[in-house]
Amino acid sequence: MRNNWKTTLSLLLLFLAGTLPAGEAFLKGTPDSRWKLTQYARWTALADGDTALEVSIGPDDPIRNETYGAHLVIDLTPYKGKDIVISGLISAEGVPKGEKSHCCAKLMLFHRGGAESRYYTSSAGLWGTFRNRRQEIALRVPDPVGKNVLMAGLQNNRGVVRISGLRIEERDLYPVPFSLPENFRCEYTERVTKSPVLRGAGIRSDSTRQDAADLAAEGANMMRWWIRWDINQPETLQRSLDRLETMLPEYEKLGLKLIPVLAQVPGERYRKPLLLGIDAKEESGRSKDNFRMFFEKKYLDEYVAIWKTIAKRFKDSPAIHGYTLMNEPTQYGSAPYNYLYCQYLAAKAIREIDPEVPLYISANDWDNPIGFSYLKPLPFRNILYEVHMYQPHNYTHQGVGPSIRDIRAGKYLSYPGKIGSDSYDRAMLKKILLPVVRFQEKYGARIYCGEFSVIRWAPGGAQYLEDLCSLFEEFGWDWAYHCHREWRNWSLEYPDSFHLNSPANAPTGRQKVLRKYWSKKQTITEREEE
Repeated sequence: MRNNWKTTLSLLLLFLAGTLPAGEAFLKGTPDSRWKLTQYARWTALADGDTALEVSIGPDDPIRNETYGAHLVIDLTPYKGKDIVISGLISAEGVPKGEKSHCCAKLMLFHRGGAESRYYTSSAGLWGTFRNRRQEIALRVPDPVGKNVLMAGLQNNRGVVRISGLRIEERDLYPVPFSLPENFRCEYTERVTKSPVLRGAGIRSDSTRQDAADLAAEGANMMRWWIRWDINQPETLQRSLDRLETMLPEYEKLGLKLIPVLAQVPGERYRKPLLLGIDAKEESGRSKDNFRMFFEKKYLDEYVAIWKTIAKRFKDSPAIHGYTLMNEPTQYGSAPYNYLYCQYLAAKAIREIDPEVPLYISANDWDNPIGFSYLKPLPFRNILYEVHMYQPHNYTHQGVGPSIRDIRAGKYLSYPGKIGSDSYDRAMLKKILLPVVRFQEKYGARIYCGEFSVIRWAPGGAQYLEDLCSLFEEFGWDWAYHCHREWRNWSLEYPDSFHLNSPANAPTGRQKVLRKYWSKKQTITEREEE
């Protein structure tokens, strides 16, 4: 059957020389020697002059957790600061379903540069037998571009994979429906400028008055309040808003300001393996992390309607400081309604009801700092911008998910120190946050870190929180720790040991750090001096 497949692999000369127009030139005949073939991979010449990549791994062939196929170091300098899409068609034969979704047929780009090393992948769970499924890797090329290695093939799995039509092109992944004047600066009224720095924590919507009182007693002056509801039972949203309204007088008495966040959005995220940037009518699914509203207008309309309801109901509430419009958006590839456009529509609808209430806009890529490198400010007053900080993720989340096996075996990652291939300390955390600082300085934007945390058993967790809090203070940001009495493993009140699962008898080191900053009670004047 292998010899009956007719597929092509078009390899851009641009990858090799960086001079030809994107998506225009293809390499025919013998591939350039700078492509490196791994074990089990080969080039096959086709009758039409193109070249095919084939990866064939049998049931008894020894394999490791790596991508078998073709690797190429590519120069992305011509695309610095631009949105690009690397795409190709993948065919497969007998690739078995595995426990780990990343062990499949794929295109993958490994980026290493600055304070960031990461993998951009085209798919998850791409298993089975199929013909010519288009896969895409979409990203904003950073500055500096760093080192980038393109990989095509099959990761830690078996079967036959063939790849065709590989190309690179520029594409505007996040078009905005508005224009900004040259040298645009964010505008804020006294509702924002006269507010003291807000320091607090996230809190569950079912938390009690005592939970809030205990947080206030620690020195916090704000709460990130989760509006939780079941998207399959719309009436639960009404119940969540009813509870918020009931609790607001209590929070006001405690001197706590609220920033409610819509924890679930209509349609939620896709949870099936997905082809990125492809019309849903033509393909079976999308990236499991993309919001459905980015592709299906009925969910976007419902999202905007919900924010209208909330804005009308809580207008002029003294305890509500503002609203986070979207929690950790993740848009991979092109979408009819991109992550910023959706928030823009919600903000525009709210402004027709309440012209003053602060609104918090989230960056793409799970609200990571890197998302600020291409975030655009909205043309309304009192718009603030939210970042989340959990980097390095394999440190802050060690023991969450499959890595729990390492923790049970007594294998921990420590801070400060070398984590993965990089060394992490306060200076490195500051470097990671630089895209946010640059956005803040360029547009005069107010910044809010809506989530940051570290798993309680991570060695050096108190120092990690100390370094982050001191950076937030240096930058003049508002911030909220994640999370107050939600899950014991994020809790400041539980001991640092993985083996102790009852509240600590004395304040933990992490709790002491947060207490110090919560009780700082920075005044408006001090904030303005910064």
